[in-house]
Amino acid sequence: MIAALVALALQTAAPMPPPLHQGSAEMTCPVGGERFSAVTTLMYSIMGRRPDEKPYSELPFPRPMPECPGNGLVMFDSFKPAEIEQVGKWIATPTYQGMRTTESPFYRAYWLAKKIGRPDADAIELLLPAIWSAKEEDRDAPNRPRTSRYQRVLIAAVEAATANVSVDDRVWLQGQAANALREMGEFAAAERMRERAEDAIPQTTRPALATYLQKLKIVIARKDRGDEPLDMIPEVRAAIICKNKPPQDDFSRT
Repeated sequence: MIAALVALALQTAAPMPPPLHQGSAEMTCPVGGERFSAVTTLMYSIMGRRPDEKPYSELPFPRPMPECPGNGLVMFDSFKPAEIEQVGKWIATPTYQGMRTTESPFYRAYWLAKKIGRPDADAIELLLPAIWSAKEEDRDAPNRPRTSRYQRVLIAAVEAATANVSVDDRVWLQGQAANALREMGEFAAAERMRERAEDAIPQTTRPALATYLQKLKIVIARKDRGDEPLDMIPEVRAAIICKNKPPQDDFSRT
């Protein structure tokens, strides 16, 4: 009798709810119309960020970017009808198809965003998750070749950004370029870039930019190349780092 009731309950039970944080969605490629399933993030929380803007979260970052399996289009945004034709042209090139096996999806997204004329700040922002993923791939590789290559692209893109970039975005991007230079050990160049950003602080509308640049100044002066300087990350994260790996330098021990 109990077995029969259990069987009946299984037959009539409501379907299981979707995962709290992650699921999948059916998508249609805007170029060619291919249908495919892609991982989607339903919800997540952020508990602060590293200096390179990578969030601390219960989910790993960067989050996957939908990519059309056939032609390799990375769907970093929705595309206007006029953009779809341009995107189709660029993803068909040997250059783009070759990058499918050599470059991060986020770098390819940056490349496409530049080709179709997206605003500089929007395009350059796509390089940040490319750098995060490169750090995971490089791990303990000397000089982190993939990471530093993407960081060089970021720095050059910030230097070449047009005057159309808003003051807030320009200062934020220069701060990211300064941080990238710091992580590569180019401290004098990092401080020069940071000072350029700081000069425009009176024209910004985001007080957090001034706080970030002041903290970065201290870390650059200390010649700290780390991804997680203890004085630029949430205190809880700093405590976890110190617990798992006792610090060796004087500042971190203090």
